[in-house]
Amino acid sequence: MRITHPQATYRGIPAEDTFFVANDQHIQLGSGYLIPFVQKELYPSRPLNIYMEIDAQPSARNLLFGALLARAVVIRDQNYPGMPARLYTQLDASDAELVSFYQNSGLTADDAEDLFYFPLPYAEPGKTPMGVQYASVPLENDAQQDAFLQRLNAMRIAPIQRDQLTLWREQPGFLALGFYRAGRPVSELVTAGTGPNASLVQVYTRAEFRQQGMAGALVRQAAAILRERGMQGLYAHIFRRNTPQVAFMQGIGATFTRTIALLPGVDL
Repeated sequence: MRITHPQATYRGIPAEDTFFVANDQHIQLGSGYLIPFVQKELYPSRPLNIYMEIDAQPSARNLLFGALLARAVVIRDQNYPGMPARLYTQLDASDAELVSFYQNSGLTADDAEDLFYFPLPYAEPGKTPMGVQYASVPLENDAQQDAFLQRLNAMRIAPIQRDQLTLWREQPGFLALGFYRAGRPVSELVTAGTGPNASLVQVYTRAEFRQQGMAGALVRQAAAILRERGMQGLYAHIFRRNTPQVAFMQGIGATFTRTIALLPGVDL
């Protein structure tokens, strides 16, 4: 078997981060690529995350994995020297064959995307914390929408695009709420949905205001509004390795529902 790079950018990914593998008859057996990103908010202790995708026949997976692992180390050393890194992939929890392959390759199944459910309470919304003002997020024009998305995406892995926000704003489960101090966001929240249960798309609190109950109070504000609209609960997607996220879900009374995807990885 032989492994090569494409001659140009492949699906928007640099050629040097993409690999093709073929057999001795030049028949392609699969491909793989890497996408690095830095997320200091979600993973402060290991902010460099390198996503690995392998789509290949079983006979070619080991060769691709070795090439991608070596390339991930180069990306870390050349582009992010000294930054703690993690190489990971995403798998369907029911795909036993791939789960076994990655475990045998040295990846540890210590992270996953889990679904939590929070039943909407009948109680009145919680009080606004002292020193901040409660308000809907201003979204009247493009500049306000772009600024809001920029704040949200700084705390995310997959960015929210403008067309997605436009779609959400038409749904009965849409809310964009925040706490503000001197006009600056302290904590903000987005929900969306059309059925009996809405989705807690995101809630964040700026680092200097954490551990003060801001996010929990904001979720309770949203829960009261959604309950008035006839909704029954909120779903949230949580990364298991992010212990503050998990603790927050437990703190507001949310319960684990199921695992959406496994995110096995290895520290570099």
